[in-house]
Amino acid sequence: MRVAWLRGAGTSVPMRIPEWGATIMAQTVWNRLQSKIGISGIAVGIIIAAALAFIVASVLHTRTSAAVEIESGRQFHCTVRSVYDGDGPINCAESDTKGQPVSVRLRGIEAREADNSCQADTCPKASGAEAKAALMKLAVGRLMCTSYGPSYNRVDARCRTPTGKDLSCEMVRSGNAARWPEYDPDGSLIPCTPNKP
Repeated sequence: MRVAWLRGAGTSVPMRIPEWGATIMAQTVWNRLQSKIGISGIAVGIIIAAALAFIVASVLHTRTSAAVEIESGRQFHCTVRSVYDGDGPINCAESDTKGQPVSVRLRGIEAREADNSCQADTCPKASGAEAKAALMKLAVGRLMCTSYGPSYNRVDARCRTPTGKDLSCEMVRSGNAARWPEYDPDGSLIPCTPNKP
């Protein structure tokens, strides 16, 4: 037996109904909805409800992401949301301890910008679009990054993929970025430089 509330004349009265009665009530509600808004209206309503649930879940996930410390020398996780170009910024789902979204500029490399300009003395041959596409393939999932400190509104960092690949090294090795000696003073990216014929 189920309990249903019978409403009327400003009062609500509990009423016991058998299980088959609940089925009949559900069927009656379904029939009324169907006659008033139709199947397509119900489908649209379900889609809108699902979209709202997704948005709420995304907002809650963003607000509950742990704050990461990005001071020089610190290691932090970066769950990749988007990539701007071939050397970053890589926009992370995490926020810093001040509540600001974390964006990573890859340490020690220079890739061409979207307009194919380049700031380093040695520029890669790959276009800006090619470099961005290459980094988007590499920077997937949750990265482990080591901070070298702030770089404008970003963090200068070396990042590794979940499988251990160093993004800066992989971008240089593939020719989509060039080693920028000024920002690789210890020469750690020299072994990543492709051999020239």
